[in-house]
Amino acid sequence: MNETIIFSILIGIVILAGCTQMPFDNIINCNEDYECLYHQASNGNPAKVIVTEKIESLSLIERSEITVEPVNIQYQVSFKVIDLKEMKKEDPITKSIVGSISKTCPQIINNLNKIESKVAICTVNSAEEAKQLAIYGLSEASIKQYNCAGDLIDVITDICVTSDFPNFPPGVKKPAIYLYPVEKSEIEVKIDVNGFITKAKPDYLTGWKVTAEPNGLIDNKYDYLFYEAQLNNLQLPKEGWIVEYSNLNNWFDETLPLLGLNDKEITQFKRYWMKELTEANYYEIRILGDQFLNENMDLIINPKPDTIVRLNFYFKPHLDKIEIEEPTIKTPKRTGFTVIEWGGLLDN
Repeated sequence: MNETIIFSILIGIVILAGCTQMPFDNIINCNEDYECLYHQASNGNPAKVIVTEKIESLSLIERSEITVEPVNIQYQVSFKVIDLKEMKKEDPITKSIVGSISKTCPQIINNLNKIESKVAICTVNSAEEAKQLAIYGLSEASIKQYNCAGDLIDVITDICVTSDFPNFPPGVKKPAIYLYPVEKSEIEVKIDVNGFITKAKPDYLTGWKVTAEPNGLIDNKYDYLFYEAQLNNLQLPKEGWIVEYSNLNNWFDETLPLLGLNDKEITQFKRYWMKELTEANYYEIRILGDQFLNENMDLIINPKPDTIVRLNFYFKPHLDKIEIEEPTIKTPKRTGFTVIEWGGLLDN
């Protein structure tokens, strides 16, 4: 046997290391090797990985199966939660399907028995996309992007989608809190949420205690405090706006200054929301009222601000134009220690 043939055989052995042919279902088991998964899918072979991952926030270990199967010129990626068990302190693994969903849908932790053995199937266009989806798992973005379906998606939707929050997952997206003290100050910020805080930066724990500069710089690194929350109820004001999608950018430029935001805040608001608001004919826009915010997302700040502006929007796409009575805008005066917040809910 010549050296070229021997070398080719060795290369093949290396590529297939960790991949075991499943004799009954004809699916190649790549164990936890995503490169093997990619290689097999690229060559038209169905393959799977079995991944054991830690959900730190729930103190659980999830064992899941992710299968990639070539179908015509596309690839089907399926996710299945095999089992869930109590986590031990020494367990080092950090990613999971249920853990990803629980970040924006905390109520899933009370329904874990409904998740096991359920399957989600997503369709992608390349082996590379299949590999990336397998690595990063199910999330709000991936479910929407790849039009995922299956009984796992049905169960997640039943758990996470309520009549008050028709979108998936339900929650208030990216409220950003800007702090502008008159002088460099130690400031304590807490959020009394009627629901769950699902994300925060910096870490929230029992509240934030930060140092803020008059120019808004927080702890020498942040422009704003960031959190997301899932609320237990939603109450919308009667007044609002209906805006053509093609005019959204201009509408924000014209309206946000009147509502009290400065240039930096407007730029950061648009950078986030113009990506979130996918194309539609029109958008219904409302601003959650102060009474609702005080009862469901109360900000407790010490020392007490002289000016506080809270703009949490409700966005809903529409095919046809609807009639809404527009509110009268009264531009706030930013005086003394000023706190600004913007965020929103997207109803799909």
